[in-house]
Order: sequence, then structure tokens, then C-alpha cells
Amino acid sequence: MENTRKAKAGTPQYEAVKRHIVATSIDLMTEKGFSKLRFEELAKRVGCVRTTIYRYFDSKQELLREVMLVLMYEITNDIIQQTADTKRVTRRSFTESLFKIITALRTEKRYAVVMDDQNVKYFSELMVEHFTEITSLMLTKFMVSDSKGRVLKKGITVEYAVHWLIHQIISYGFLGMAGETEKEQKDFLNKMVVSVII
Repeated sequence: MENTRKAKAGTPQYEAVKRHIVATSIDLMTEKGFSKLRFEELAKRVGCVRTTIYRYFDSKQELLREVMLVLMYEITNDIIQQTADTKRVTRRSFTESLFKIITALRTEKRYAVVMDDQNVKYFSELMVEHFTEITSLMLTKFMVSDSKGRVLKKGITVEYAVHWLIHQIISYGFLGMAGETEKEQKDFLNKMVVSVII
């Protein structure tokens, strides 16, 4: 919709409408999948006409980017929250947090859009672009600047740890973890992922 006048960005109303469109898109994608998302149906759910959607998003791809950013921040906040809730980060506590996050990516319908085989590469690129700074701060606070001492292994930089974690979360979120039982899967994560950095 090239001739559609764009909504005026930077106002509280603009942000509220955009958030509502993105949240409704996530609900629709959860129900039907990304490939079946249509702006006509989205507009009906939002309570507007289709051209209004185009005032905020030029394309389905642009909307997908916003959806993925919202879901990525949810996942990031989960990591930070679960780490912050522990008195001291250990391999075991970090394995528990990682297991919960990967399990959520694999089982919660809300995250199916990012684990879709057509979207996972794009999500991974966004994670590297946006997740790095947030996670670096979190790891520095809880795993390097800890008053009880450094948790990251000697020689492991925060940057390396962040990129390692991004890759593992995406890989195991998409492919699944080795092991039949929860204990086997956690043992696998501890040995193959967490032990590399902690």
C-alpha cells in the first residue's frame, strides 16, 4: 500500500496502537501460524480497516520483525529474571534457567512463530543484533561482577558467552534437547552447553 499515509510516530497514541497491532498479531499467529496471517483478519481483530495496519507496517515482513522483537525481549527477560532470582549463579542454577527457556520455546504455541523453519534464521539474526547488549549486561552483573567472585570460566569473555548462548538457545529451541527424561535433558545441557562457559 504505497500511497497509504503513515501514522505519526513518536506519540503515545501511535505506540499504543502499534503495540495493540503487534499483540493481536502474536495471538493470531499463535492460533493460525505466520503463513496464514492476513492483514484483513488482523484489522478485523484490532477493530480497524486494513489500510490502518499499513499506516503502521509496510509489509507482513516488517510486522514479523516487530513480533519477533517482542517475543525476543520476553525470552530475554525470562533469562534475566531467572538469573536475578538466584542468590548465586552456579552451573546447576544456570542449567535450570536454560532448560526452562528452551522448553518454553519448544512447547509454548506463542513461540511457534520464531521456531518456524522459515523464520528461525531471521530470529537468530535479530537475537544477535538485539540480545547481545542486554545479555552482556546481565552476564556481567551476575557472572563476572558477582561479589562472591567470577562465575564465567577463566578465559571466557562475556561476548563469547553471549554468542554461545544465543546459538545454543536457538539450536535446541528449534531441534530439541538430547535425552528422554527431564533429568537427561538437563544433564545434557549442563555438560554440552553450560560447562563450556561456567
